[in-house]
Amino acid sequence: MAEVAIALLGGAGLTAALGERTGATVVATTPEDHLEMAGRLGDDADLVVGMAAVPWPVLPELHAEGSATLPAYAGVVSWYALPQLADALAQAVAPGARAGAHVLVTAPDPGEDTAPEDLMFLREVAAAVEARVDLASRSIAWRGETRTPTAVAALTSVVEAHDKRDIIECPVAPGTGADPALTLAAEELGARLTCVDLGRATLLDLLTTVVGTVAGHELDDDGLS
Repeated sequence: MAEVAIALLGGAGLTAALGERTGATVVATTPEDHLEMAGRLGDDADLVVGMAAVPWPVLPELHAEGSATLPAYAGVVSWYALPQLADALAQAVAPGARAGAHVLVTAPDPGEDTAPEDLMFLREVAAAVEARVDLASRSIAWRGETRTPTAVAALTSVVEAHDKRDIIECPVAPGTGADPALTLAAEELGARLTCVDLGRATLLDLLTTVVGTVAGHELDDDGLS
């Protein structure tokens, strides 16, 4: 039986549960120690899946270095295109959307230096959700103050310019929780804001699916099982 290990960027608090679901050794890592920890895991494992606990692109250069220098390493730069993520998001927003609520798809502000190609995920996830459920209206926005449109500015426009009072915030990353700044803005605008965070259990389900997909591909290619 092939041995699989997982080096999980930003995975503190998820290692035990993910290990139980996957049967793999799971270690939480940081950008600074990720490759070192992955190398140690590779001493005993046939495959080390390096990935982040969030779905958008994370440190592609780090994963490229891991793949080039660590024989057992398979890096997952992002998993936002996983169909199960869009399915879960669509199911979460469907009741409110069918009642006419505006859907605001959000993600944390990635900062000014983020490459343009690493920003496309938000628009692509929103489109994938819209392809699965009829939306009366929807928009995308960034939580924070650097990248525009900010979530607060987008909410304000939806309420004041488009006279929408029922808004569903749909965070791309499961386990994100409601945005306090957005909640406060909604209260000040007299809007009814609902956050449909998918939660920790769904996050673990999705991470398990990613690991299984990578393991199936990599181990089959290597003739391992």
